[in-house]
Formats: sequence, structure tokens, C-alpha cells
Amino acid sequence: MSFAVDDTLALLERTPATLREQLARLSEDWTEARPDAENWSAYQVVCHLCYIEEHDWLVRAQMITEVGTAEAFPPVDHGDQSARYAGQSLEQVLERFTLLRAAHLAAVRPLLADDEALDRRGLHPALGEVTMRQLLAAWAVHDLNHLRQAQEAMAFRYVDEVGPWRVNLGVLNR
Repeated sequence: MSFAVDDTLALLERTPATLREQLARLSEDWTEARPDAENWSAYQVVCHLCYIEEHDWLVRAQMITEVGTAEAFPPVDHGDQSARYAGQSLEQVLERFTLLRAAHLAAVRPLLADDEALDRRGLHPALGEVTMRQLLAAWAVHDLNHLRQAQEAMAFRYVDEVGPWRVNLGVLNR
């Protein structure tokens, strides 16, 4: 399937609302549920997305446009960022993420004028040269990956309660 900038931006626009619809006003029993110590809760996922929104995608898109491959993207911590948002409710972190995402998409749109802009290259510190098209595709898939992760974390709240149905619930059978 071919890359479509409008479809990608439409997906990226919807991520905050999707999270809000899925998570807002749920108890912490849901949003703090974790499959195990190695995996994140839905709250941790939202914190990670907010941090990455602050430090990753727009920064890299602007660097592709402004400096190309002359300078590598700054490193980004892809770990659990919930300590950065300690004391903030899920709704507060979601609101910050929502505002950042809207502002960042507004800033990135002018950088995507044509196919030439999508073919511009930047330098990832570990992956080497990447295109703007690849960055946007990775941004969208990153969102989808973490939406799935948040749903899986919540599903594990009832891993034992589903009883014998577990065999039919793929989300619980990693």
C-alpha cells in the first residue's frame, strides 16, 4: 500500500481523541492496570506519547527540512516517562498531549508541500538516513502501536476473571 500524507495526518489528528474516548473518566483500576512489571499501563502509555510529542516528531521533521543530513537528530528517551508527569492526572496529561499534537500538526503541514518535501532526508542517530515520508509513517504507526499497548494493558486487568474464555481472547495470549 502506498503512503498517503492526508491519511497519515488524519490518523495523527485522531489519536488524542481516541485515547480520550477510550480512557477518560475510567478508574485508576483500569488506567493503571499492567500485564506485568515489564509492560506499561495505559497511563504510562499516555505519558510516553506526551513526552515523545514534546521531544521527537516535530523536532525531527523540522531538522529534515532545515539541516537535512548535516546533523543527526537529538537522542530521545523512549522509556517510561510517567515520572515526568508525577502528580498529574491522566486527563491532565491527555489535555497536554492533545494541545501539543494539534500545534505540531499545524506546524508540520507547511513542511509537506509536495513529493519533493516528502523525499527530503534527515539523519537518525541509530538508523542512518531517513526520509520525511518515513518519519511520518513511523509517527502514525508509533501511535497505533501505543493505542494497542494501552488496550492490552487494560485487558490484563481481567486476565484471571475471564476464566476459560481466555483461550479465545488473543489480547490475553501473548
